[in-house]
Amino acid sequence: MSLGLAIANLLIWLGRTQWQEKYNAHDLVIEVWAVGIWVKQAGLISYKTLAEWIKYVAQLKASVLGVQRKGDRLYLVQGSQQSWYAVINQGNYWECECMLYRCRRKRIRKEMPQLYQSLNQQIGVRLRKLP
Repeated sequence: MSLGLAIANLLIWLGRTQWQEKYNAHDLVIEVWAVGIWVKQAGLISYKTLAEWIKYVAQLKASVLGVQRKGDRLYLVQGSQQSWYAVINQGNYWECECMLYRCRRKRIRKEMPQLYQSLNQQIGVRLRKLP
C-alpha cells in the first residue's frame, strides 16, 4: 500500500473527506512535521491520532489470525510469511518475533521519535482477549 493510500484511509477514518472532491489518494502532498503529518489537501494529522490509527489497523488485522496458547505468556499466532510466529505477552502489550514487528519497532523509534512517544514507547499491540 502506498503512503498516499494509507493516509487517505486514515483521513476517511477521521471523517475528513473534503479533499476527495478535487483529489485522489495519489495526489496527496504529505510532509512529516515535528507535531504530526501535514497533508496539504486536508491539514494536520497529529502523531497521537496516527498512533491511534496504527493501533486500530493492527488490532483489526490481528483479530482474524489463528492463535494457539503455548504457555503462561507465550502464544503462537498464524502468519503469512511463516506458518506461525511466537508472540509474548509483556503485561500491557504484546511482542512478536515477525520481521514486520522488528522493523517497525527499530525504525519508528529512530526515525519518528514523536510517533514513538505517541505509541507510549511501545510498538506492540493489544490483541483481542485470548483464552
